Parts: sequence; C-alpha cells; structure tokens
Amino acid sequence: MSSDNQSSRAQRWQEGAIGLVLLVLGAGIIFGTFSVSALPGQDSLGPRLFPALIGGGLILLGLAHFRPAKMDDREGHADEGHWPSLLWMVAGLVIGALAYKPLGFIPAAWAVFFLTARGFAGKWDWRHGAIGLVVVLIAFFGFTKGLGLNLPTGILKSILGGH
Repeated sequence: MSSDNQSSRAQRWQEGAIGLVLLVLGAGIIFGTFSVSALPGQDSLGPRLFPALIGGGLILLGLAHFRPAKMDDREGHADEGHWPSLLWMVAGLVIGALAYKPLGFIPAAWAVFFLTARGFAGKWDWRHGAIGLVVVLIAFFGFTKGLGLNLPTGILKSILGGH
C-alpha cells in the first residue's frame, strides 16, 4: 500500500472522527436545551434559542466533515489539523457541560473559555484565565441582572445568592 494511500485513509478517518465528535456535541447541546425551562412571561424559545442555534451549528459542521476534504493546491495535500488543540476544546465543552449544575455557571463557563483559549493558543497563558473570568462575569451579571434569568450559582451561592 502506498504512503499517499495510507495518508489519504488516515485523513478520511480523522475527518470522520472530528465530524462524529461535533455531531455528538451538537446533539448533546440540543438535548440539554430541553432541560432549561423558560421563565413566566418569556416566549417558548427564551433561554433555549442560542444553545439550540449553537447545537445546530455544531451538527452542520459535523456533517460537513463527512464530505471529502479539499486539497490545498499550493502544497498538494489536505490540512491535517492539530489533534491536541481539538482535544483541549472538546475537554472544555465536556467539563463545562458536566460542571454547569454542580459548580454553577461561572466556573463552568470559565472552564470552557480557558480550555478553548488553550486549544487555540497552543500554550498556557495566565491572561486567558483573567480575560475569561472578566467575560464570564459580564455574561453572568448581564443574564441575571440585565435579562432576569436565573443561572445556577453552584459553589458561589453564598457569595452571589441565587439557586
């Protein structure tokens, strides 16, 4: 078997694996949106809209990974991607999803931000954690105080109040 054939087969396997991970994450997010209840006075979509859109987008991206990869005309091969970066980002999503109810929105969202930033940057940087904390706090108080949504406070309940 030629080296090019093996490389092509490995590339198809990697694309399929990434597509499958994206499909599962998208389906999990959409499934999870059904556990979020709308507050009285909100329309039926309420807090479900954006998670459903994100889940749907992940499903579309996952499906796109099952089509053959385009060849890079300049180099003659498809981009192989970077598995460690993908794993950091998937770890962020999984940890965020698992930590959301027990730890609360702030630690879960911070983990998603920090681990995704780690995946994109390729190295640890304390600034990712600091920026992530600021973004998460703005989001938390924007949703809870600005929009009146109840996000879980988890381990920070004694500081923030709430549920």
